[in-house]
Amino acid sequence: MGTDETFRFPLVDEYLGRLLGVDLATVTPGRLAVVESLRRLRRQLSYGFVHALWWVWLEGGRSAVSVPPGAGEAVRQVADGVESSGDLFSPHLAEQLRAPVSRALVAAGLGEVDRVLHDLMFAAAAHLLRRHHHGDCRRLTDASIPAAPGLSLPEHCFPDGIAYGVVGGGGVVSVAYAHRSGVMEDRVTDLGVETAPGYRRRGYAKTAVSAVVHEVTSRGGEALYMCSPENLASRATALGVGFVPCGRSLVLATEAPDLLAER
Repeated sequence: MGTDETFRFPLVDEYLGRLLGVDLATVTPGRLAVVESLRRLRRQLSYGFVHALWWVWLEGGRSAVSVPPGAGEAVRQVADGVESSGDLFSPHLAEQLRAPVSRALVAAGLGEVDRVLHDLMFAAAAHLLRRHHHGDCRRLTDASIPAAPGLSLPEHCFPDGIAYGVVGGGGVVSVAYAHRSGVMEDRVTDLGVETAPGYRRRGYAKTAVSAVVHEVTSRGGEALYMCSPENLASRATALGVGFVPCGRSLVLATEAPDLLAER
């Protein structure tokens, strides 16, 4: 994706910017924005952990890292030496960032960083979507149809969130849903997807994902999909539905009590 296409997903830009605490439209390609945000001390809805450091590097060269209060200067000293988005997945970089972020977390009464997450980021809009129709795909509003063994239903999406499942053998065998982020939920679908063992490689994930994406993009919204670089099946699902690469993400995370959830 070239620089001229940097802003082809303005809603995804706005969504990520709100979560990070920075206006991504003002970030100059090739320059790094470092911002301290109280959001880095609270668990985001739909997640069981705190995004204590969240670094997003978008196609086109825009880069922003959001950190807890008090960690900004130390993180910038490390981050200024990072030259490309590929370096975001370096174990050495994560180790350098861990100490200042952990100090800020402990000062705020939380635990130290206990995990590192790397994600590839994909985005889609209505004109890119490719629908799939494998199996019996239904809108899910409750848990009345049980999940197949090895699969969990996104009960945090019931009854008014967006979730679609492919039903087979008396249960839901594949499910896709929009994370309840509390931010722009009506305009940006932040995808989650899961398929039960024994039902993979049948196109069910693409069917459920495309149904979720269609619901939001058909009314002018956009979709965001993130997965680890090692998850080749998930990458294939995103590309098969019409998503295009839009960036990379690094997260340093820690556990947090439910009462600290962002709302």
